[in-house]
Amino acid sequence: MANKKPKTDTSNFDSMKQQERAAVNVDSNNEPKKTKKAVKKNSDKPNIFKRMWKGLKGIFSELKKVTWPKGKEVGSNTAVVLVVVVLFFVVLFIIDYVLAGVFGLITNGSWKTIFI
Repeated sequence: MANKKPKTDTSNFDSMKQQERAAVNVDSNNEPKKTKKAVKKNSDKPNIFKRMWKGLKGIFSELKKVTWPKGKEVGSNTAVVLVVVVLFFVVLFIIDYVLAGVFGLITNGSWKTIFI
């Protein structure tokens, strides 16, 4: 008796499914059937080279709209990037040196590093 599963009422669910099917059938009957002749091949597309040329012309027209920086601007931006890279290098080197020394203290009992 303990293995019996309780019965669930599925009559509402079944009636809803039947209504959905009826609605789908009514809507689908109103649509015209498509035949294989109605489907066209890729004849509407232009030639691949024409499409590529059109894409390249679009790229060039967008490049003309770009505001390019002057030489002094490029130089100053490059200097800022190099300074930031050097600062990060120094900070990471110091962190690595300290952690390697602490690791040496833990394992060998002395501050030994590879760098210095």
